[in-house]
Amino acid sequence: MYIKKKFLFFPFRWAKYFIVASTIFSTYTLASDIERPSIWVKNSERQVILDKIRTEAWAKSLFEVMKQRVKPLASNELTERRALLEQLPLVWKNGKSQSPTLPLQKIKGGATDVERRSVVKSLQDGVDCGVLYYLTQEEKYAKCGADILFTFIEALKQLEVRKDGGMNSGWMFPTNHLYEARVIGAQIPIIYDFVYSYLKQGGKVYDLGSSGLVDFNFDDAQETFKTYIWLALNRGLLPSNWPVLESSSLVHNTLALDDRKERAKYLTYYTHTDTQNQASLKTVYRMFENEGDIWPESLGYSRHVAAYSIYLMTLLDRYDPSLNLGDKYPNIPAAFMSYYDLQFPNEKYPFFGDGHRNYKVEYSALEMSYLLGKLNKNHKLVTNFGNYLVSSLNKGDYDRGHLHKRVYGAAPYYVPTQLLWYSKKIESSADVDVDPPRPRTKRLEFAGINIQRNISTANPVKNSLMAFLGGGSYIHGHASGIDMELYGQGHVLGVTAGKSKYRTDIHENYYRIFAGHNTVISNGASGSKGDWINLGIDNVQAVDAEPSYYTDGVSPKHSFSISSFYDEHNLVAPAHHQRTMALIKLSETQGYYLDIFQAKSNADEQFHDYVYHNVGDSVNFTSSGIELPLNEDSNRYKASNSLEWKLQSKYKHPGWHYFQEVHSSGVIQKPIEALFTAAKLSDKKIFMRAMMPADNGIEITKVSAPPSYGVGKAYHKKTTPTFILRRQGDAWKNPFTVVYESKTEGDDFTVQSVERINANDKFKGVKVTVSVAGKCLTQVILLQDNIDDVYQGENTGIYFKGRFGLITLDDDGNVREMYVGRGSKLSIGNTSLTANNAKSSAYQSF
Repeated sequence: MYIKKKFLFFPFRWAKYFIVASTIFSTYTLASDIERPSIWVKNSERQVILDKIRTEAWAKSLFEVMKQRVKPLASNELTERRALLEQLPLVWKNGKSQSPTLPLQKIKGGATDVERRSVVKSLQDGVDCGVLYYLTQEEKYAKCGADILFTFIEALKQLEVRKDGGMNSGWMFPTNHLYEARVIGAQIPIIYDFVYSYLKQGGKVYDLGSSGLVDFNFDDAQETFKTYIWLALNRGLLPSNWPVLESSSLVHNTLALDDRKERAKYLTYYTHTDTQNQASLKTVYRMFENEGDIWPESLGYSRHVAAYSIYLMTLLDRYDPSLNLGDKYPNIPAAFMSYYDLQFPNEKYPFFGDGHRNYKVEYSALEMSYLLGKLNKNHKLVTNFGNYLVSSLNKGDYDRGHLHKRVYGAAPYYVPTQLLWYSKKIESSADVDVDPPRPRTKRLEFAGINIQRNISTANPVKNSLMAFLGGGSYIHGHASGIDMELYGQGHVLGVTAGKSKYRTDIHENYYRIFAGHNTVISNGASGSKGDWINLGIDNVQAVDAEPSYYTDGVSPKHSFSISSFYDEHNLVAPAHHQRTMALIKLSETQGYYLDIFQAKSNADEQFHDYVYHNVGDSVNFTSSGIELPLNEDSNRYKASNSLEWKLQSKYKHPGWHYFQEVHSSGVIQKPIEALFTAAKLSDKKIFMRAMMPADNGIEITKVSAPPSYGVGKAYHKKTTPTFILRRQGDAWKNPFTVVYESKTEGDDFTVQSVERINANDKFKGVKVTVSVAGKCLTQVILLQDNIDDVYQGENTGIYFKGRFGLITLDDDGNVREMYVGRGSKLSIGNTSLTANNAKSSAYQSF
């Protein structure tokens, strides 16, 4: 119910927290300690903004577009004022003898999607009208905003707020306060703040019930704000992103209160005081403890948390500079540099969890991050975001004069801050016309992610190398084990399946679990348990990497990382996994990936399957240049389909019953080549070749996997060519070993052959023969379990003490380069390379 003119206390679930939902409005006197507007801007800023509009073409453009948006709406004529309000989906009662209400939203029998869009649009119209009244002082804009404000408050008065509702019960949205806080609660106070002076001076509002002008009821407005404050503090879910999504409503409504003491009181619930349902900024920041941290959810959700928090920090540091939120919490804006550091060379994102491949650059968040740096004299923020913004402007990627499109979904509306807040000029530390370089390596701990890249100077989008490895347990995460994606020829070729439609069988039992990922499945039973909706897995751990995160590395051509995973919730028996990924650059246009995956389990009859999906039209297999015979094997992966599925609780692990057109080989001991062909990614065919050295017993299966998302329109609905390698028994001493190389039609592959290196029946690495610029080179790549392990080649004269090392020899056996990725010494004949200590790295070319 709507509470009016009496005391009422709504208790938090924690007895020690109480707030007053209303006050005695019959004796309420408007406080005189505040001058409005004050939330987004102050009166003292008006002339500065007008000067910006007068002198800066981008600001003038924003101003003119904003005026055009509301030109049909703002009027001094009563008939037109009424017509504006009648565009809303009004609900009349008692034969139109009282003010109408609005339909309930997001419930059965409530508003349609079209009607909800109309409601959300109207409030955004009101905000724009309020801003234009502030700037122009033309009363037609004040009337537009005030009429909309009054109509919504009158409608809300007639709706019920159940104090004993569930964690997401609301007001106009009875079962979805999370949505309502963003599209209703966040906008009403902004309109009030801008039209307050008009109303306070006696400005009338149009009342649909009486078909005439009436006085605005300030008491009702204050009560509305308090109700939305109460909802923000008493609704929500912890731990999650909900508190951040609700915070715009909490802060805006708090700052709309006319009583200074109450404003100060409730503002603490955003800055540093928690309730059982609402986390403060101070608590949210714990997830950003280290520079480079991001909110621990998949990217879409994570980016919202950062963007909304940056907006509110900027708002409050402008409102009260003594808060210094940008100075206290600099790692939140820094998260946007972290998102930038995750991108592939084509600016697509790795798929992890329920994320997407593409995200638009949120220039509003970058502008506000830059502004936060200026407000708090944070030179690093100013430099990082200033350089990026200037480079985007110089390249034509960003237009400051483009007013952002409105969004009528679940998002607070703060588009006008482009005009009101943005700095007149953006400073940069240098004349920049290219994007800042991304680090060669990056780690996201919560998702178990390791990023490796080697950027080419010659057409970097096409020729650069980048690999993504990772897996972890987090909200909207997937049960994937050590997942992997590979980049080549300007595209993400080795792809994770991505996400499908929530709550569907295929999303839950394929896309979110192991078979939808480039991973290893042990005993046909890798699974999950606990944590978020029973998709909990152990996080992928970083064992070693060179370069270390955010460092340049010792070699311009080579890098490696080792990741480990404990398949704890395997439905048969737990398994240990370890994956080594090496990026080997041969020239500015050529290079390859080396993927070594070790797996072992305590199961009596253990077996392991290596799964790899690649975008394309087909995959074909050869061995020693001869097509590999495969036989129909339709029952190979069907067993998981018999498992029980309960929505967001039990899953059909590992999900490979969705594989179709299954054909398998017998046990193969010869080298295998798999060639993926994609004819629709560009005007020329693009190929990815996977080369597997001769083995002492491995099976290969070809399947058509469900469509992968984020692969471009041509392949969005097509099945994904996929192969699976199976090893019976231990795959630790004799791991899965694959060299991947991509090329474009008309170019040549560089890798000629791959051979295993064994010692005492244990895998020690590979010998890779390549052809570069017409010259034959041999690369010996060594991998050992421990930093102190020693390899001594009986016939090669190679000595290596360490974990990862590489030697490149020319056709005459001369050493061309040596790389100790991690270790102490690498030598061949009379040539050696010694690192500073056993845990160091070193590189030398000859």
